[in-house]
Amino acid sequence: MSAVEDMKNNKKRSGNFARDRGCTLNMLSLTKLSLNLMQNKRVGISRKKRKCQCQDPSKDWISDLPDEILIDIVSLLPMKEALNISILSKRWRHIWRSTVILKFDGSNKLLSSIGNKKSLQRLAFVTWVDRVLESHYGSVVTEFSVCYALNKRAACHINQWISFAVGKKVQRLELKLEDSDSSFSGLYTFPSSKFRAEEASSIKHLALNACRVYSPGFDSFRSLITLSLKHVVLTDIVFYNIFLNCPHLEHVSVVEAKKLVNARVVGPNLPLKHLKLSTCCQLESIEICAMNLVIFLYGGKPINLFLRNVPMLREIQFFATDVMINDTIASTLSQVVLLETLALFCQNVWNITGGYLEIKSRVFPTFSKLKVLVLTVKTSFWSGYIGFPSLLRACPLLQRLGMHFDFRPLDPEFRSDETRTSPESRCQFLKEVELSGFLGQTYDIELAVYLIKAAVVLEKMTIRSYYRFFSTRGWRDCEILEPEEMEMIRERAAQLHKEMPPTAKLVIL
Repeated sequence: MSAVEDMKNNKKRSGNFARDRGCTLNMLSLTKLSLNLMQNKRVGISRKKRKCQCQDPSKDWISDLPDEILIDIVSLLPMKEALNISILSKRWRHIWRSTVILKFDGSNKLLSSIGNKKSLQRLAFVTWVDRVLESHYGSVVTEFSVCYALNKRAACHINQWISFAVGKKVQRLELKLEDSDSSFSGLYTFPSSKFRAEEASSIKHLALNACRVYSPGFDSFRSLITLSLKHVVLTDIVFYNIFLNCPHLEHVSVVEAKKLVNARVVGPNLPLKHLKLSTCCQLESIEICAMNLVIFLYGGKPINLFLRNVPMLREIQFFATDVMINDTIASTLSQVVLLETLALFCQNVWNITGGYLEIKSRVFPTFSKLKVLVLTVKTSFWSGYIGFPSLLRACPLLQRLGMHFDFRPLDPEFRSDETRTSPESRCQFLKEVELSGFLGQTYDIELAVYLIKAAVVLEKMTIRSYYRFFSTRGWRDCEILEPEEMEMIRERAAQLHKEMPPTAKLVIL
């Protein structure tokens, strides 16, 4: 493991120590952290001396450490903790003034405040940040982060903070200004157009939460690699220009963007590898022409999707509220030649408007390279399995299958007999199956047995009695049933043991 990776791990541990436990750092903890950092930086220290340091935690070994190590220690801590440790000894008194990571997080306090108290706390937070920055005399700040509910009223202060960070050659800049009361009307405007190219050239990672981004936008961010935008005002032209003006941009995430209607990710030789668009209420279409794109994720209302020149695209997660896998969507997705992982949110496995017989007879376009298929199915009546065998036949190389159901009472009119019979064709490569939202009713058992018979090389089937759903934060588990009900469901699922092949494993959760 490299020294950089070790530093990252130490950063996570120390951050959790100070943030989650909220405790005051003691001399022993600092000494151990110091020794780890010295080892990472290959600062000379004998094995015998390290042993003595660990055995005598009461001795102030920290005073012997070089400033370089002390600055690294302070940089791994939240700003308030970094200020608190200045009282430990004379050697620590001014070390925080040179820290290379500045993180100001007061979000937890503000959430519990109301009225005038909240306004006073905002003022106190702004004053605190101002004073810390005035006292900082380090030449470099690699990371600068502000996490607090601020709006356009604090624009003058926020602009000064950004100018400070840019002047210190910041590489990671984060402004997370949103709280539960924030609205688009009062958002702070990020001054992207005011930066000169030489000023913003150091910024490689940018995250903006609760901001307005106006045209031209990001013209000077030539070194940007990752961009995360959440709860922002973002127009079509600004979104389009982001990809034209940032020649090194590889990861883009846009969540809750207002005024974004037609999202175009188009350009020659775009380096973009990962694209996420989620919960953009005005979005109508997405057009992607990005030859290096590997992963695409969309969550929100039904839209028009256009994909072209995406030869590297291997994973698509397409979660559209109330969307059904119809001819247009299926055809568009099947044209992605190297697609290996596909996750979909749908109301039914095929468009129910055509009637049961028409649905049963329809054929999916072939997903010739697909290895992983995940379906989140939400139904207002029982029709969840109609057309499902046809979908399986369209995935000849499928290795992993996940089906997450949000069931409603069985409607006999739409009950499918497709999964009550032996599969017409086998899944020659299907090794793992996961079913969540499993209620243990007859149609659940029938589906599970159908898949067991279809998967001739099945190695593992996982049954979950709780629901799984996809949100902007990824997959989440939701236990909405009583413990007694879940236990009864697990007992019903245990009946599948007798159906499993000897070499396969059944896991019931």
